Amino acid sequence: MLQPGEILIILLLALVLLGPRRLPEIARKLGQWTAELRDAAREITKGLENEVSELRDAGNEIRGVGQELRKPLSDVNKGLDWKGPKPVSGPTPEDAMRDLEAIESNLESHEEEE
Repeated sequence: MLQPGEILIILLLALVLLGPRRLPEIARKLGQWTAELRDAAREITKGLENEVSELRDAGNEIRGVGQELRKPLSDVNKGLDWKGPKPVSGPTPEDAMRDLEAIESNLESHEEEE
């Protein structure tokens, strides 16, 4: 940052080099350019904040959809519990055959009752 003494020296040099007539004109132009730069910076900042806000909203919406999709899947998984014996490393083909036979015999017994 410039200290007050340095600013005073720069202003005196500008007055000597530019003269008392041109110095106010140049100061006005410099002020206008500074204001334009500030406005542009504000617009850029506001645009970036809007974009970030839209991205956050989209992320929240996607998370909500994901949570909605998880609910039905967990309901479906509840109905798929294994009813057979607890396998150590997975069901064997013999277990599968026994289950099929039990299902067939249950179906036959239900058909006979009707």
